[in-house]
Order: sequence, then C-alpha cells, then structure tokens
Amino acid sequence: MAAPVRDREALQRLNYLFQAAHWVLPLSPALARFYGSAQRATARRLVLRMAPSVKRRLCRRCCSVLGPGNGAGLRLRGRGQPRLILRCLFCGRGRRYLCPPEPRPPRQDTPTGSAPAL
Repeated sequence: MAAPVRDREALQRLNYLFQAAHWVLPLSPALARFYGSAQRATARRLVLRMAPSVKRRLCRRCCSVLGPGNGAGLRLRGRGQPRLILRCLFCGRGRRYLCPPEPRPPRQDTPTGSAPAL
C-alpha cells in the first residue's frame, strides 16, 4: 500500500484550479489567468512543489495557460539541437525547451564468422 499523501486537500485544490483554468480559457482568458495566479499563490503559500508538466503549462510572467493556439504560439527552431519555443500571446514571454533527438534503432551486427565475402 502506498504511503498517505501529505496535504491531500491542498493538492486537490491545485488540481481543481488548473483544470478550471483550462476549461475557461476559450471563454474568458482573464479568468483563466486569475485561476493560474491563484494556483501559483496557493502552492507558494503552502510550500508545495508543482509538477514540472504543470509549471510548463503556465506563463511565468502573467500566469496564463500556455496551450498551443489558445494562449501560446508554438515554433520549432534550431538546426543542430532543435528547440521548441512557446511564446505567450498575452505578455510575449517566450520559453524554450530542448527536443531530444529520436533514438536510433539498435544496430544489427552480423556474426564475424558469416561475413559476406567481397
């Protein structure tokens, strides 16, 4: 059995605020920003860590929800190591994330004894 979660009610409140912000974003972006700022303030006040996936979805400057098309513009830049750039449509702040290269399939080595003759 898993250990009991500390501050379960606080985590449920953070989850509710995050879901509410996503739900009202197309209807009222200002209300979605309010929910995002309330979520961030609650997490700071109770000294709780938000999951990285949740932190990536909120703008650091204006607390709006960063959804491609709704609250953020999405671009892929870079030649050597590509980067994903999310730009907030409300305040203009950009965030960059590295895109790891796709893993290569494992090599199919031929046994040394059965190498084809040239």
